[in-house]
Amino acid sequence: MTKPWSLPEKFLFSNYSNAWQKADFAVLTKNSVTITAFSLLLMLVFATMLAFAISRYKGNLSQVTLIYLLAGQTISAGMIIFPIVIVLRKLGFGSSHAGLILTYAAGGLPFAVFVLQGFFAGIPYELYEAGEIDGAGEFKIFANIAIPLAKPALATVLLYQFMWVWNEFVLAFTIVSRPEKRTIIAGLYSVVNGYLNTDYVTAFAGAMIVCIPIIIIYLIFQKYLIQGLIAGAVKG
Repeated sequence: MTKPWSLPEKFLFSNYSNAWQKADFAVLTKNSVTITAFSLLLMLVFATMLAFAISRYKGNLSQVTLIYLLAGQTISAGMIIFPIVIVLRKLGFGSSHAGLILTYAAGGLPFAVFVLQGFFAGIPYELYEAGEIDGAGEFKIFANIAIPLAKPALATVLLYQFMWVWNEFVLAFTIVSRPEKRTIIAGLYSVVNGYLNTDYVTAFAGAMIVCIPIIIIYLIFQKYLIQGLIAGAVKG
């Protein structure tokens, strides 16, 4: 505190174990992994199908749908957080993982559809025609031609949305009110503002634990993230 720019006097890895135990990170990590996995699964399933339909069947309806999704991306989640909570409670998903998963899946659709639609639009139409000549239906064309070719774009969407869902705080803290069901970000905030509010080293160790999965995944897949963003931006 007195020398903020100086190096640590010593490294204490016990801070990480203390943070893991005091913040009950085992439960919080399980919650975050569950919510992130199901959110990304729903998001990718619906985004790929919708993006394929928009790129393959071009018309007024496709353009209106794309504009509608892109318009939704301009709305901040903080502006509509209370309507979201009210709707989830009326649907019976108040303070539950299911409600948060549905919110994340819907919130990530605009970006996912935008990237995937641009990539699908760049696939030569002759490949689709070749599949039709071989007797493939729409689902086979989608599953056997479009999806394998769109792996860079899928990797981009997956990694980008993983970082967003894992690090998201406002929705996670507002929708899920029960401490034992919160994500790792919301749970860490609750703990830091509780009995760790003066234990800075333990709080910072907890923040580092939260960042480690993001750092590792980004370092491993950063080239796919950049390639997919470029491909989705210039194709179509």
